[in-house]
Amino acid sequence: MSAASGGALPGTSSKTSRGPSDGALSGIRVLDLSSRLSGAFCGRLLGDMGADVVLVEDAEGHALRGHAPFLDGEAGVERSLLHHYANFNKRSTVLPAGDERLTDLLVRADVVLVNDRATLEAARPHTSERAILAAITPYGLTGPRADAPGNDLTAYAASGWASMNGEEGKPPLKGSMNQVGYLSGLLAYNGIVAALVERDTSGLGQDLDVSELECLTLVAGPNLLAATYEGRSGDRALPDIFGGPVPTRDGYISITFSRAHFWRDAMNALGLPELAEDPRYIDTWTRRQYRGELAPQIEAQVADRERWEVFELLSTLRCVCGVVLDVSDLATNEHLHEREALVETNVLGRTVKMPGAPFKLSATPWVQRRPAPCLGEHTAEVLADWKAAQ
Repeated sequence: MSAASGGALPGTSSKTSRGPSDGALSGIRVLDLSSRLSGAFCGRLLGDMGADVVLVEDAEGHALRGHAPFLDGEAGVERSLLHHYANFNKRSTVLPAGDERLTDLLVRADVVLVNDRATLEAARPHTSERAILAAITPYGLTGPRADAPGNDLTAYAASGWASMNGEEGKPPLKGSMNQVGYLSGLLAYNGIVAALVERDTSGLGQDLDVSELECLTLVAGPNLLAATYEGRSGDRALPDIFGGPVPTRDGYISITFSRAHFWRDAMNALGLPELAEDPRYIDTWTRRQYRGELAPQIEAQVADRERWEVFELLSTLRCVCGVVLDVSDLATNEHLHEREALVETNVLGRTVKMPGAPFKLSATPWVQRRPAPCLGEHTAEVLADWKAAQ
């Protein structure tokens, strides 16, 4: 039995009997009042681990319902594949702000997710002292920019990432596919779990303030240190074998030359023994001083081979390399398939594959308990369930 279907991982055993519905966060009630991808993704991760996550929507639906990609390219409130990805393992209610029924849910919530200060402050008076109020906002809840609007473009710009991204000599380049939303949602999930662990000791909840800008700044740490203490900004990529993917006969591949024996093995395997033994090229940093003369020689050897041929040749020598795949290749990727990284979900009666478990737990494995909800699908059910769970 697979981990995704509730079985233990190979080589492990469970000391207690737990069913697939007993997720690590089973019993935790989450009220998702978010309006952005960061909040939605955080809520999904909590639901993935067994929390009862209730998505509170207005009559128009969550903002993600209007975002591409759409099933068959046709827009519609139930057709957004981004909504189906970021909001599965949740239930949907339609409750307007100020509705007394929403107040009843707030009183019973263990975690409340918001994406702006106004929603946070409106929710606060109705939550219990055990509630964790998590706000994921563009700039955080304090500071001179606290109330400024923002998105992934502004986060990449303000964090310095855009200035470091892309190739040397070209304009700043933002990251792709709204990675800011996924990163800040993941870090908010971590913070919520930490707050839940602390609550077991204190019995009290707390506020969680996550800044999307600071999430990017966190992972830009080494470049920030270089700029502050070495007087140089982060290095931008050069379009050669040392800086990124290079062409092969049938695509692209990336190769990393690190330790001396990896360099020697790779050069010998590629038919460049003179480079393998030259003492000038043994050290990584001195090697880069000669990249102008080394790169064309290595790239010429790679360009005449197929990408998977190069991968098999070098990976067997423990040299780090990676074939560049198109995103469309991922659905049939053998490694991802073997690890059950892609799962099937239901979208309007159709089976759609998308990434599933964020990580693998042996005793309380990830389970897709429900596909993303239709708008307001569970309003009556949630009100009854949460009222019964005092």
